[in-house]
Amino acid sequence: MPLFSYTARDGDNKTVRGTMDSASLQAARAALMEMKLQPDEIHETTQSEQDKAFNVIPEDNDIKDIGEDTTRKIYFPITDTFRLYAGWLLAGYFVAYILGQYQLTKPLPFQIPYVLAFLYSPLILSFTLAAFLYLLATSIHKQLKGGFWKGVFIAAIGIGIFVLFRINT
Repeated sequence: MPLFSYTARDGDNKTVRGTMDSASLQAARAALMEMKLQPDEIHETTQSEQDKAFNVIPEDNDIKDIGEDTTRKIYFPITDTFRLYAGWLLAGYFVAYILGQYQLTKPLPFQIPYVLAFLYSPLILSFTLAAFLYLLATSIHKQLKGGFWKGVFIAAIGIGIFVLFRINT
C-alpha cells in the first residue's frame, strides 16, 4: 500500500502532521475525516520522506540524534472489523432462510443439510437479530458522530429490543 503524508487540522484547529498507509488518496482523505481531522494537504510520500518517517539513516551518515518522531500509525477501530463479520454472518443467514423457505414450497434439486433447521431454530434467529441490531446500532452511532454516552444509550436501546423480542418468542 502506498504511504501518504498529510497535514490536517483537528477539532481545536491545531495542525497535525503524519503519515498513513492507504489504498488511494480518497481512502486516505476518508480515514482522516473519520479521525475527525480536516485535511489541508495529502500527498504520496517520496522515498526520502519515507526514510525520514521511519527513521532510516543512510549508511554513510553518522547522525546519532534523529529527533522527535511525529508520525502516527492509524489503526481502524475494532467495531469496523466486527461490522464486517456481522454483515457477512447476516448475509449467510439470509441465504439460508431464503433456501429454507423455498424448500418448504418446492423441493430443491440438491440437498443442503440443516437448511430447514435454520427456519425453526430460536438460537439462529437470535443470532440473526443480534447481528442486525449490532449493524443498525453502530450505523446510527456513526451517523450521530460517535460519543461514549451516545453509544451507551444506543446499546441500551438495542439490548432492550433484543430482550423484548426474546421474551415474546
